[in-house]
Amino acid sequence: MRSIGDLNELDRDAFAAEMAPLFEGAPTFLASLAAARPFESDDDLFDSARAVARELPAEAQVELLDAHPRIGADPVAISPHSRQEQGYDGHEPPADDQAWIGNELEALNDAYESRFGFRFVVFVAGRPRAEIIPILERALHADPEEERRRGLDDVVLIAADRMRTERGPEPLREELREAIALEVSRFMVGELDREGLLRATHRLIEEGVESPALLAASRAAEDDGSALDVPIAGLMSEIGLGGWDGSQAGQLLALHAAASVIGEVSQPIDGARRIAAVSEHPEFRELVSRWDADPERREALDDDIRRAAAELFGPLDGVPEHAEE
Repeated sequence: MRSIGDLNELDRDAFAAEMAPLFEGAPTFLASLAAARPFESDDDLFDSARAVARELPAEAQVELLDAHPRIGADPVAISPHSRQEQGYDGHEPPADDQAWIGNELEALNDAYESRFGFRFVVFVAGRPRAEIIPILERALHADPEEERRRGLDDVVLIAADRMRTERGPEPLREELREAIALEVSRFMVGELDREGLLRATHRLIEEGVESPALLAASRAAEDDGSALDVPIAGLMSEIGLGGWDGSQAGQLLALHAAASVIGEVSQPIDGARRIAAVSEHPEFRELVSRWDADPERREALDDDIRRAAAELFGPLDGVPEHAEE
């Protein structure tokens, strides 16, 4: 799929041809959308598409809705996008034990089109076809104008989802890459067990991280019989850390702990214990040992830990200097 800048530069016919798979054709709508250019972003394109669809004459709105295939249509007769969205496996027809779903959808589609005069369109969003049946049943009782607007809005949602699919996942933001690196590194040094890694991947996915490699690692962690080295290597490679090993993982966690000490997020001794546990920094092991052995000098040793953390992480003004007695 071309960039938004390239789409703006195309002539009207070329633009319509480029966008047609996203909207299943609908030439009147596509001509109007082409005339609405330029767009500043993908979001602006689909905001404009929604406005254009709502402002079309009724006949053109029906053309746009009817361009989409029925839910439950013969998979051989529909576009690759629709086939994937409706959950068909390649070109194979549904299994016999699923035939009732197709029969029910056919009857409901007939009733819907008879009532409203246009095709039922809904953003399936990966839901099984069986879950569409109650949605279609409820739609039969909707106000005709409201149902038309809903269908047109869903046409745009479908197109936006198709564009995201064709573009592939967006590059992860820096803070998300860092979050993945930290959680994987915790697993690599033993701070997280398999269950902990699984919870971490679930949390990241719930927070909206869109990463095929993260999903693969999560599924592997969920299966006790699956090795994790390959999916973890794939995940780290996806975020630009190919070849990441335990030593690098420990150093990253040590830097993170040092930053927590410097920023006063954690107590100096807690940060020192973590740095000593996850990395090869003997000065922190020595500081922890002295802190444990000499309660009377802990305040002074906290200053030493802060200074050592600053040296590990980088220069920092205002870290108290402590002179050894």
